[in-house]
Formats: sequence, C-alpha cells, structure tokens
Amino acid sequence: MPELPEVETVRLQLLYHLPKKTIKGVEVFHSKSVGFDEEFEDTFVGKTIEHIDRVGKLMIVSFARQRNLFLLAHLKMTGQFFFVAKDGELSGGGHSMTEADVRGLPNKHTRVAFYFTDGSALYFNDMRLFGYIKRASKEAVERARAGFGPEPIADDFDCEWFAAALKKKRTSIKAALLNQAFVAGLGNIYVDEALFRAGVRPTRRADKLTKAEAARLCRAAGEVMRESITVGGTTFQHFVDTKGENGNFTKQLQIFGKQNTPCITCGTTVQKIRVAGRGTHYCPKCQK
Repeated sequence: MPELPEVETVRLQLLYHLPKKTIKGVEVFHSKSVGFDEEFEDTFVGKTIEHIDRVGKLMIVSFARQRNLFLLAHLKMTGQFFFVAKDGELSGGGHSMTEADVRGLPNKHTRVAFYFTDGSALYFNDMRLFGYIKRASKEAVERARAGFGPEPIADDFDCEWFAAALKKKRTSIKAALLNQAFVAGLGNIYVDEALFRAGVRPTRRADKLTKAEAARLCRAAGEVMRESITVGGTTFQHFVDTKGENGNFTKQLQIFGKQNTPCITCGTTVQKIRVAGRGTHYCPKCQK
C-alpha cells in the first residue's frame, strides 16, 4: 500500500497537471469505486479543478466556485492515477505500474475516467477495487479531516505534545504510531525506519518511553518522511509518480526489509517479527 510520501508525491504531480482543467465528461466503469453514486458522472461535468489537498493518505480535490463539492480519493492497496496529456504523453502514479497497466487506457482495471476540455484525461485504475473516488460535501471533508491526527512532516508538529500523548498510550509504540487518529501518515515502512533512527524497539510500551526517546522519535519520524518525499518515495512493486518516475528512497532504507542482514550501525543481525499485525524490522542491539 502506498504510504504518505508516495501519496504526497502523486498529489504534487497531479497538482502540477490538473488545476484549471475543466471536466468535459466522466465515465464510471465500476460503481463501487465511486461509492455506488448514480449521480457521480453528471455532477462533475463542467466543473473546473481548483486545488488538490491531502490529509494522511486521503487526497481532497476542490473545484472553482464550488464551496460544497469535493472529491475524496484514496489509493488503498492497488489504486493508480494515470494522466494522459493532449499530445498522448502519459504519466502514472500509484502502488504498482507495469506496461499492461497503461496499455489501451481506459483498460480492464480502469474504474473512473475524467475527460477534460483541452483533450487530456485522468484515469483511476484499481485492480483490487479497494480504493475510491467519492463525491463529498464540505461537511464530509471536515469530518474526514477530523479523523486524522497531526502529521510529523508539518512545520507546527509539536514534539512536546507528542511526548505527553505517548504517556496515555498503553499499546506498543509501533501500534501507537500506526494509529492514524493519533499521528497521521506513518505507515509500516516509515514507522520501522523512524524507530530505528530513534533507537527505540518497536515492541516497547508507548507510555514507557522517556522524554528524550520521544523527542528523538518525533524528530526521526518527520525526517524520514521528508527525505522520502524529496526523492519520490519507495519503489516497492514499481511505485512511480505521475511523471512515470520511480521513487528511489528504497536505496536509503536502513532497517525495513533488511532481516537476516547485518545492522548498518553495529553489525548485529536484523530481526523480523510481527508487531501490531505487521511485519516489523529492528536491530536487537541498537534499539532498546
């Protein structure tokens, strides 16, 4: 599943292509992807895209002169966005991308298509049908935003609040960090990376971390995600951004996926266990 840096990469690339484009037509190929909304196609014809925002891994599309109409888009496990320019140049972003994914768009995995007045088009593909693009009101967007905690990459993320809030969490620190209502955007890969950088074992009880450990973890969580966004995210299952470029943060991963290899810091063999239902990587010596 794409994590926040991957989704942010796609959002930024779509933000480059889509604002000021007016929708000429909409085609829904699978109603589940739009929440079985029978009015979806007609609703967006004639609307002009104004902005693309994000909270956690949820993208929020707004429209010019439409204060109560939005699109909420979530890639989930296999969602992809493919933008095709007027001249046929194709850009793609999502969890995976193969030659078959982009052949003959719209194709068998295309769930929704938006056709613009300038001749370009945006396709939402989703092989497993877990993702969605749903119509939403301003109230629904506000409810969605309220379901997410603050993001470690935000300039105003408060490390003192973070340390105090951890004292109320009686779960493993990994489970706490994966809880999007507590802290938004940290997924499995980046939680492992942040915990390694902070020297905190993923099985530790969140309320047992010291103030110094919480401060290190706060800084590490923001740093690892900002670094990943800078280089376009990871490349698991051929993740690419909407310019068709592979993310290359995979080369900078220090602990995730490194099981049975020497720790880059101390040489101890990296272990893989399950914590909070997820495959979890850590160094038994560096992480206490």
